[in-house]
Amino acid sequence: MKNVLTTPEEVTPKWLTGVLSENGFLKHGEVTSIENILTKTLPLSVVSRLVVTYSSDVPAPSRLFLKISSDAVPEANNKEAEFYNSVAVGMNASPLIRCYDAAFSAESGRSHLLLDDLSETHFQPKSPLPPEPRHCELAVASMAELHAFWWDHSQLGNGIGALFNESELSAFLSDVEKNVRRFIDFLGDQLSAKRRKIYDRLLASKHEIWGHLTSASGLTVTHGDAHWWNFLYPRDASKHRVCLFDWQLWHIDLGARDIAFTIALGGYSERMASIEQDLVRHYYDSLIAHGVRNYTWVDCWNDYRWSALRNLNVPVVQWSQGKSEQLWRSNLERAMLAHDELRCFELIDH
Repeated sequence: MKNVLTTPEEVTPKWLTGVLSENGFLKHGEVTSIENILTKTLPLSVVSRLVVTYSSDVPAPSRLFLKISSDAVPEANNKEAEFYNSVAVGMNASPLIRCYDAAFSAESGRSHLLLDDLSETHFQPKSPLPPEPRHCELAVASMAELHAFWWDHSQLGNGIGALFNESELSAFLSDVEKNVRRFIDFLGDQLSAKRRKIYDRLLASKHEIWGHLTSASGLTVTHGDAHWWNFLYPRDASKHRVCLFDWQLWHIDLGARDIAFTIALGGYSERMASIEQDLVRHYYDSLIAHGVRNYTWVDCWNDYRWSALRNLNVPVVQWSQGKSEQLWRSNLERAMLAHDELRCFELIDH
C-alpha cells in the first residue's frame, strides 16, 4: 500500500525521485530540488504548486500540482484516487490532467494526487460568470471524448465502477422518495401546487427514470459533478485542450447526465436556454466522431431531457446534505425552468 502524504513538506527530492521512477515517468537521473511556489488551504484539501529540477536533462515534469485531501470525505477521496489509478490509465491524449501519483489510505481517510500543473496554459472563468460559448463547446466536446471511450465498454461494472443490482436500485429509489417527501414537507407553502405535482410525477415514474442503471447498455463513465468550473480552459486552444478535474463523484451513468448537469442546471444564475440545443448537438456530433454507433440524435436529445428530469433531485440532495440555501434554491429554480422549457413532463405523462 502506498504511503499517503499529509503535508507538502513530505514531497522531498528523494520521495519524488522514487515515485516518478516507480510510475515510469523518470527513466534516469534524479530530482535535485523542489520549490514550493504556492500553497493554499481549501475547505477539503491543501493544494501546492511545485517547480522541480533534475540532475540531468530528462523528459520529466518540471511543474507539478499537489492535492492533499483532508479526512472529511474519505469515500470521495477514495473515488478520486481510484479514478486516476483505474479509469484514467491508458487514456492517452484524453481530456484529463496527467497524473503522476494517486494514493488513498483507508486508515486515515486521506488521499493525495500529483498532477501536471496547468496554471500557465489554462484558466477557469470567474464564478458565477459562464464561459464564453466557444469554451462551452470545447468543454462538452471533451466530455464526449471521455464518454465515447467508455461507451458500452466491457469493463463497465466489471472492474470499472459498479452497476446497480435490483436490490440496490430499490434501496436507492426508496431514499429518493423519502428525501423528496421530506423536502416537500420542509418547503410547505413555499412550493406551489404545480411544483408539488411535478415532484409527485417524478416519484410516480422513478423506476422508469432510474431503472436503466442496472444494465451497462448505453452507459459510460461520467464525471458526476460536471459544472463549468470543473474544467480548465486553454489560453491557446490551438496548442492545448480543455481538461476535466475533481473526479470524486465519478460513476457509471448516461453520458447525457453529465451534459444535463452542466447545461440544463447551469451552475450559475441563469439557464443557457439560448444555446442549449446547439451545445447538446455539438456533444452528440463529438460522440459520433469518436466512434459511438447505434445512437441517434433523437436518442441523445431524449436522454438529455430524461437527465434534466433527474436534475429535480439535485436540490433535494443538496438540501438533505446541509448545503447552503442559496445553492439548493437556485438549483431548484433552474431545474424547474428546464423541466418546463424542455417539456420533460411529456416523457412521463402517459
